[in-house]
Order: sequence, then C-alpha cells, then structure tokens
Amino acid sequence: LEESTQRLAQNEREQAWREMARQIAHDIKNPLTPMRLSIQHLIRLKSQNIDGWDQKFDQVASSLLEQIDILSETATEFSSFSKFYNEDSILVNLYDLVREQYIFFNTRDDISFEYIAQTDQAMSLIKKNQISRVIVNLITNAIQAVEHKEKKVIRISLLEGENYFVISIEDNGPGVSEDNLQNLFKPNFTTKTSGTGLGLAICKNIIDQSYGTIAYSRSEEFGGANFHFTLPIYRGE
Repeated sequence: LEESTQRLAQNEREQAWREMARQIAHDIKNPLTPMRLSIQHLIRLKSQNIDGWDQKFDQVASSLLEQIDILSETATEFSSFSKFYNEDSILVNLYDLVREQYIFFNTRDDISFEYIAQTDQAMSLIKKNQISRVIVNLITNAIQAVEHKEKKVIRISLLEGENYFVISIEDNGPGVSEDNLQNLFKPNFTTKTSGTGLGLAICKNIIDQSYGTIAYSRSEEFGGANFHFTLPIYRGE
C-alpha cells in the first residue's frame, strides 16, 4: 500500500510538471507570432520608405518591449520553480518563518497587518525556500486585493491542529468570485491585468509536495479572501 501510494504521488507530480510545461509553452508561443509579424511589418515599411514609418516604429517597439517583459517574467517563474523543486527538506520553526515575512511586509502605514500564532514552537520538516515563496505569494496577493479599499486589513495566522499546522492569510478585499473558484489553482489562470497566472498553481504544487493542502474560503471576519494551507507537524524520528 505504501509503495502504491508513493507511485501515485510520483505520477501526480509528473502530471503536474507536464501540465506546467504545457502552460509555459502556451504562454511563450502565444505572443511570438504577432511579435514576428510586427517586426516584418516594420521592415516592409522601412524598405519602402513609407511616410510615418518612424512613428509606427515607436508604437511597435513599445508593444514589443511589453511582450518581452511578460515572456521574461514567465521564464523567471518557471526557472525559479524548477530550482526550488530540487531543494532538500529541513526542520523549520514555522512561527519564525511566518514572522520573518510578516515583519518584512509590515512596512506600510496604510495597511493594518496582524500576526496571530497559537504556538511559537511550530516545527515542521519542509523545503524552507519553497514554503517562503508560498507565504510571499499569498501576502502579495492580499496586498493587491486591498489596494482600492479605504481601510486595508491583512491578518496572518498560525494555528495548530492534531497532526498539522494551518497558515492562513486573510484580507478585507473583494475576495474571489464564484465563477473563478474552480480555476483558482490552475496554471495560466489569473484575474489580474498583468502576471503569468502561475503563482497559485505553483503554490499548490509546492504544498502538495510538502504533504499538505491549500484552499480558499471567504474570510468570516473581514469578508475578503482567506487562503490557507496545512503542513505536517514534526513528531521526531
């Protein structure tokens, strides 16, 4: 049974990688054709010395630079994830790990940050950089969600269950619409006007490989998003 479970987990990881690679290829290939056509169009305008080609050049160059930035961000996301994937697990106090990110982000006067922890001894065997990435991503999303609120509130919580710790990031933003819930953790999905749409998909992959779970719900207190994930409690050898 244990061997079957391990094989199933391995198959799921491989399938996740294939899906991620497919989405990356999709994101990279999509803008290449219009970029090529735009450059060919500029070459034709210049070769024929058509009036106004220099103004057209400025417009196309600006658009090309924007597309290059998107491609670069996509490549960086995937490259970072592949490096994190090979990281070794170490024993980490989640209380300190979360507190570090709380201190780092709690620098804005217009956002009320709060950190609540049920314990200051939350030991878990994890890939530290990967989990830090998840926390950073979720806090960043929360900050973006409350940007247009007059009163901005973000709460980070560390709770202890029977066999796992729960880390949650809540905000008083608009939350996720019902229509988007089923696609929330899928690669290439985003409700933002910019970005790769890989952030939450990468978070889910990291948490899955850490033998935890990640989910979304409405914040009961603030009415916005509540992204929360679990990590196993370390009980010793």
